[in-house]
Amino acid sequence: MKLLLLVCLGGAVGSGLRYGTDRLILAQWPREAAAFPWATLAVNLVGCLIAGLLLGSMSREGVKFADELKVLLITGLCGGLTTFSAFALQTMQANPGKALANVAASVVGGLALAWLGLWLSTPGNA
Repeated sequence: MKLLLLVCLGGAVGSGLRYGTDRLILAQWPREAAAFPWATLAVNLVGCLIAGLLLGSMSREGVKFADELKVLLITGLCGGLTTFSAFALQTMQANPGKALANVAASVVGGLALAWLGLWLSTPGNA
């Protein structure tokens, strides 16, 4: 239960940062933000960098980080900031065949299911 609460806490902070980044970029560059998802790209890239730095730091020999800190920062904060960070780390840790399959299934499957959900929710299609 304690780990779940830490994930929720980190996720709340990460989600708030994602929302704040979106609002900041939209306020500063409204035309550019409307033309391309800069805020989403920014949080995805920064979240991946943070997750990689944390994983590398926590994986060093002789470095002891509590499980609580791992779930708070990697699962919670980075997961709330972007689920792309979890996707990136899990793909990097897989063998090349599984990594490629994960990328293909996630991108193609995610877009296909988003399209299906949109189509099913449009009146007259379902």
